[in-house]
Amino acid sequence: MGSSQAKEKKGRISPSERVVEVLKNKVRALQGQVDEILRIREAESEAYERELMVFALKQAEWKREKQRLYHTLVSKHNQQQQHSEPGTTNEANHVENKWKQLYFAIKDELDHLIHRTHQEEKLWWKTEKEELLVELKNEVQARGQVIQNLQAKVVKMELQESKREREIDILKQSLRILSHAKRAPTKLGKKSIKDF
Repeated sequence: MGSSQAKEKKGRISPSERVVEVLKNKVRALQGQVDEILRIREAESEAYERELMVFALKQAEWKREKQRLYHTLVSKHNQQQQHSEPGTTNEANHVENKWKQLYFAIKDELDHLIHRTHQEEKLWWKTEKEELLVELKNEVQARGQVIQNLQAKVVKMELQESKREREIDILKQSLRILSHAKRAPTKLGKKSIKDF
């Protein structure tokens, strides 16, 4: 009965209801920030995957170039052997050795470059990724804790508000009973309680 009167005063918002609304808005804002951080992390992860694909393509291209150089060297060597004359074998061997040295130097340099580039990128991405991941986890945990605290405050304030509303309803009902009790003796044939 008393709760219907409390609901009629919708125009007025109690201070505790305002605080509850403010806390709910803060919880929503923090949840939005957590969602934004997760979207950023996902975008960074996708970018990292794309860069890994580019690196894999470059590595495949380097291997093809290495094979092409090897086949070129082999074909040059075969051509040289076919066209060499008996008197120019020493000179041909000298040229062949120079080509071999050049080939192996290029091969070693490419292998070293591929290996070093791969390890440097892997190490750089790994440390940066781990740092970012730890930072994001800490931030998400901190915000999660704040959200839990705010939700606990909201629940506590809602309980206090409902308790206060119950107390107000009880007081209103008690007041009605008292006011009704004061009027009741006049209706009993105009005799007061003292006359009985």
